Amino acid sequence: MQASESKKNKIAALYPLTKFYIAVVMAVLALLLPGFVSKIGVFILINILAACSGVWGIFAKRVRNSVGILFIILLLIQLFFYPNESDILFTFWIFSAKKEGLFFALRLGFTLLCVGGALIWYFAVTTERDFVLTLEKKGLSSKASYVILSTLQMVPVMKKRSQVIMNAQRARGVETEGNFITRAKVFIPTLVPLVLSSIQGMEERALTLEARGFSIETKATHLYDIFETPLDRKVVLLMHAVLVIGIAGRIALWLI
Repeated sequence: MQASESKKNKIAALYPLTKFYIAVVMAVLALLLPGFVSKIGVFILINILAACSGVWGIFAKRVRNSVGILFIILLLIQLFFYPNESDILFTFWIFSAKKEGLFFALRLGFTLLCVGGALIWYFAVTTERDFVLTLEKKGLSSKASYVILSTLQMVPVMKKRSQVIMNAQRARGVETEGNFITRAKVFIPTLVPLVLSSIQGMEERALTLEARGFSIETKATHLYDIFETPLDRKVVLLMHAVLVIGIAGRIALWLI
């Protein structure tokens, strides 16, 4: 989410550690609550949170393309290859769908959706800059902060760079679209410039950091800064209460 857009939404404008705590509480609740129905409820709450944050479109797309695919694969594997004996729901060719395998897949799958969805929501409403700046303010060294920031930005940067290289190859008359064999032929001509440009970019970033005094052992200052607000403290207290209630409820279920 862009910084200008996040300021207009109260949830997206929360302190990064506050939003991270919300994501952690949602993930812990999904792990604590028994049965897949309760986990579905947690996943619905995460979707509502994403909608209220103004990032539901991005959230749904990322969930579908990542943990959503894993959920479907897990469901099919457990449904047809569950090892224990169970009631047969239906038979397809030589495979038998088992009732216990379905329930196990739903419990595990929705736990995966909740944990992955909570992290996806967090990074949808929090910029990498804010996340790393918060870690640095909590005592993380500037070098470690730069490594984390570079890692988080690696995938989108490489994606944009590969698109530029593909467009350049098309301009030179190289066929980049077609069947599998055609795409495989373009792999090496695209990969080599991508690797070389990445190495060159690393060298340029290293020289830029040294020119700006990155290695000097002095206290760093920031032109851009973020601070906690009273709303953040209220949200953290609310999340504490939700977490305590969830843990107490789980303990009560164990004792019953």
